[in-house]
Amino acid sequence: MNRVITTLLAFVYALGISHGLVCAGQPRNVLIFFVDDLRPELGCYGVDSIHSPSIDALASEGVLFERAYCQQTLCAPSRISMMTGQYPDHTGIVDLFTPLRKVNKTAMTLPLYFQQRGYVTASFGKVYHHLRDDKTSWSEIPEPPSEKYADPKTLDGIAKRVREAKEQHLGVEKTRLAEKGPPTECFVTEDEGYRDGVVANQAIASLRENKDKPFFMCVGFAKPHLPFAAPKRYWDLYKREQFTVPSRERPDGSPGLAFTIWGELRAYHGIPQEGELSDEMTRKLMHGYAASVSFADAQVGKVMAELDRLGLRDDTIVVLWGDHGYKLGDYGLWCKHTNFELDAHVPLIISAPTHSREQRSKALVEIVDIFPTVASMTGGDVPESCDGKSLQPLLQNPDQEFRSFALTQYPRGSTMGYSLRNDRYRYTEWIQAGTKRVIARELYDHQDTDTPSRNLADSPEQREHVFRLSQQLDAARRIENTNVKMKK
Repeated sequence: MNRVITTLLAFVYALGISHGLVCAGQPRNVLIFFVDDLRPELGCYGVDSIHSPSIDALASEGVLFERAYCQQTLCAPSRISMMTGQYPDHTGIVDLFTPLRKVNKTAMTLPLYFQQRGYVTASFGKVYHHLRDDKTSWSEIPEPPSEKYADPKTLDGIAKRVREAKEQHLGVEKTRLAEKGPPTECFVTEDEGYRDGVVANQAIASLRENKDKPFFMCVGFAKPHLPFAAPKRYWDLYKREQFTVPSRERPDGSPGLAFTIWGELRAYHGIPQEGELSDEMTRKLMHGYAASVSFADAQVGKVMAELDRLGLRDDTIVVLWGDHGYKLGDYGLWCKHTNFELDAHVPLIISAPTHSREQRSKALVEIVDIFPTVASMTGGDVPESCDGKSLQPLLQNPDQEFRSFALTQYPRGSTMGYSLRNDRYRYTEWIQAGTKRVIARELYDHQDTDTPSRNLADSPEQREHVFRLSQQLDAARRIENTNVKMKK
């Protein structure tokens, strides 16, 4: 009988190796934190004024990527791009309204990949923008709480406006606007009073349930996305006067296509429908954003503490990334939705057992690189569908070069802006879908700043440089090969 059991165990062990579940020296679990609208402005990124002790601690246990870039500065396509390891031109999704499985039923995604390898696959909070997208690939995908506010006064005010809109038969769009509350909320409550606190608890419960199984877990925190609503104690970490209103001057010579009217923020109650914000409102929003960052950071810390308590840390790859950057009044603009550096540059931290600790990498990397990284590091093959490449060499030697440029794109109606970021410059071409003609160019020197004051694309001294960058970017070919149907 013992011989039979021994033989059976040996077979199971060998089967595990063949599926990449058990490989000597390789972690078997993957935990990925998604943080919405997070600028790479944290303590670990050299911004001491931001209180982010949990993320800072994670950075001390792994490699922090100083120059990581998302593929599109919009929630839905950015997250789909990460989960497939593909550029938006390959996923076919560049808008906010299209779930992945609506247009591609068979695409290989991270949860599907690990599901097929026998993993528990768990999704908590905002992972895909469309929360139930790719639902058959998840073992666990509970509904997160939907309420974005905690203060009864805020909730009563929203309910009143919605009731009045319906009584006046204002239509769907105006009723949706009535559902928007204020852009900030400071309320005395426990973390669980807001959805991210509940999401952290859901993830902790899953860790306890699945501690003895290989798991692929995604935990998506909505903050610091609007509204900037967080428990008062996180607001109390900051003083309003510490926030400096950024310059509202736009870069000289930049085309209108480069900018937005930041309609996302204007939809919130109390924000003017046109014109700039006052300095007072700007500082209030900056304060709320910082409080929301610290609130999200605390939730990361709770999940990491449970991972440690359960003894799973040495067997788990942990990734933290932001789906895109964010503007806080820079250039007089807010939110994302552009190809500017502030929108495309994102935080990325990877902490993996047996790899570098407390290291920083200046290599240019892309978010499409996450899929092949966690696949290879858990002993699996990288799917041929992936456009990215594994960051594992950088996790072993963070100082080596990786790629010569990183790509980001953003559409304006039937025009697509393709943007290339190399060691020093950001170069963007705006291409008409029908004619494939370049209708505008941008070139910014980022040697000393994230907010350069001049578009250099038309400078005579930059002519040869622009020609070389255009050849590298090859935007017309990219749009020619895409199956994207661009929307306004």
